[in-house]
Amino acid sequence: MSITQQQAEQLAKKAVGDYLNACNLQDASQIGDVLMKLCSVAGVLMANAEGSEQAFDRLLGTAQFVLKSMPKQPAHLGRVQ
Repeated sequence: MSITQQQAEQLAKKAVGDYLNACNLQDASQIGDVLMKLCSVAGVLMANAEGSEQAFDRLLGTAQFVLKSMPKQPAHLGRVQ
């Protein structure tokens, strides 16, 4: 049985929310550092599963999406759902 993209996204949101809560951060300025650690670990795992070039291409695509689509300045943070 395969997971759908929508199911994977919902699980990822829950995992990130649980991870951030477990980090017990003192303020929003710490979020970037701990999320980068999560991205780093995921990138290494992806490279081991698919190869470094495939992982690089996927992470670059995500970085380009973030640069193009997300706010240039910090935005109000809501709950991760």
